[in-house]
Amino acid sequence: MGFCTVQSPIDGIFVLTMASSDGHQYLTDDAIGDLIASLTAVRDTPGLRGLVTTSRLGSFCDGVDHDAAGPPDEQVAARVGEVVRLLLEMPAPTAAAVNGDATSLGLALALAHDHCVVWEGAAVALPEARRRRPLPGYVAALLRDKVAYARLRKLLMLRAEACTGKELVGTWYSANDPAAADREAVAAEACELLEGIEVGSGKNYAAARQAMWPESCAAVGMEITRPRRPSSPEQILQISEKEREKHGASDQYQNKQTKIMKKIMYKTS
Repeated sequence: MGFCTVQSPIDGIFVLTMASSDGHQYLTDDAIGDLIASLTAVRDTPGLRGLVTTSRLGSFCDGVDHDAAGPPDEQVAARVGEVVRLLLEMPAPTAAAVNGDATSLGLALALAHDHCVVWEGAAVALPEARRRRPLPGYVAALLRDKVAYARLRKLLMLRAEACTGKELVGTWYSANDPAAADREAVAAEACELLEGIEVGSGKNYAAARQAMWPESCAAVGMEITRPRRPSSPEQILQISEKEREKHGASDQYQNKQTKIMKKIMYKTS
């Protein structure tokens, strides 16, 4: 039996269930390969309306087992980055049904989903600071994009403190409110949530997600088009100066530029 099983209890909505014999759902090399293959198959399925990722027993996902023999941490982090990218490119809404602890890169996996239905007793944490191990850049990007409060980001990433699903409500943009009281019903709640979302064009849905979370997308190597920032008053003044030199210092031209700058300064004050 592989790490992932995929079922479709509701037409067009797929449930990917992670399961390992120890209940930690560690992201081993084989497990990551299975995740990539399963997510790719779901992504390419015609009529896809949504994806729920959950686990069978124990933790949602405890990331990497640093005590076990395996590939170097950098290689594992890069491959998990592929999983995160697949989730961010998914042409339909996604939800993590976090029915157990989500730690280390397992928390990154949950954050990469559009929505999170979290069991109130689940613990989320990034213990790497305590273990003096680095985290890949996409973890920090996901935290900045998805977790509203800087203080919570600091507690998770720099102080390695754990939070429960109940404590996350209102501080995590994608966390469903309220936290789920029934651990066994988390996946069903996630399916119900996605069932109520109209997808439309899958390509447009993915593009909207990438516009919403540009930093996370860029951190896993996705090409994104960032909107141009509006010019600052100082930049516009420089342009106006060049235009004045070009057109001459006529009273009519100067009066026009003065009116424009007054509008800009009023809007930015």
